[in-house]
Amino acid sequence: MLKILIFGVTPAQGGIETFVLNVCKVTQGLAEVHLFNFSDSEVAYQATFQREYGVNTFNVITKRNTIGHITRKLQYKKFFKHHKFDIVHINANSPSNYDFAQEALKSGAKVIYHSHNDSSESFVFKSDKLKAIQKLIRKYQRFRLNRLPIKKVAVSTNASKWMFSSEREVRIIPNGVDFLKFKFSKIKREKTRKILNIGQSDTVLLTASRLTKQKNFTKVLSIVSLALKKGSIDHFVLIGDGDQMQNIRQSINNLSLNIRDKIHVMGAQDDMQSWYSLADFLLMPSLYEGLPYSILEAQSNGLECFVSTAIPNQAVLSENLIHFHKNSESDLEWVNDIEKYQNQRILNAETGYINAFQSKYSLNNFKGIICDLYGIRYK
Repeated sequence: MLKILIFGVTPAQGGIETFVLNVCKVTQGLAEVHLFNFSDSEVAYQATFQREYGVNTFNVITKRNTIGHITRKLQYKKFFKHHKFDIVHINANSPSNYDFAQEALKSGAKVIYHSHNDSSESFVFKSDKLKAIQKLIRKYQRFRLNRLPIKKVAVSTNASKWMFSSEREVRIIPNGVDFLKFKFSKIKREKTRKILNIGQSDTVLLTASRLTKQKNFTKVLSIVSLALKKGSIDHFVLIGDGDQMQNIRQSINNLSLNIRDKIHVMGAQDDMQSWYSLADFLLMPSLYEGLPYSILEAQSNGLECFVSTAIPNQAVLSENLIHFHKNSESDLEWVNDIEKYQNQRILNAETGYINAFQSKYSLNNFKGIICDLYGIRYK
């Protein structure tokens, strides 16, 4: 049985964490999977990884500062001196983890470097002078990464170009989704609306994501405010957690009482089927994206999705459910488009699920792709 180490999981519930959770699910009993945790907190879904899939986690705390970038190289060297793996699967948003790949290769492991985004928020400077330095550092990191004998993988062509500077010799792997967990539920729609005192005939707009700058919450709230003022929607629900939570709450508190009373900030949630089913529309004006799970999940639930052009075409499961806009467009243009698609919710629910279930993102298809990537044979 192959011994696999997966790098990149963090305490936050994001795309990488969901991807790794699905990898553990489809390889259960076929490979011995371990996680590398570099933070000082438990990784997201820690209990599920351990209890349901028997996954072991190595906790190697790395300082998140300039000194940490130096000392971590020694930590990696020491780690791979004591632990050996057949495959090391690095999931990342930037090329900065080339040093981990380098040490893994020295230990004799096959290394897969997996790009999950088409930009990165870490290590960001504000001044033009420092931005130029940052650009040079990224260029150096890509140079070091591309010289290594690694297997290059990405979630989309955008993510491939960002990480490896091209699409050559890069395998695009679709994120696997257990669509049955997100299928529209009329019962959950009614139940969740009652909990929030939302009328069954009210129109609800939803945003579900990590609360980071990448997700462009300034634009989200300005669109939402206008939509509520115009009566285009009756309520807005925000699902997720992240480093922008405090800023978002402050921005909402600055809105007029009649607007903020219709905004529901619910934090991170486990049963996303309930929240997708509760809503009528999904809003995601991201600044950049790799391949967001929430867009795939929302379509399988039958939601009309209003998204920025940062969302890659690979995310389209049902063309009639995805509506692209440039972030430079006015809030009014976004809101006017939302108004066009009232009263389509229930009609889209079944079609959205069927299209998703038959897509390349189905979990059955994902199992075959991951086993092929790892070289695992299964019946």
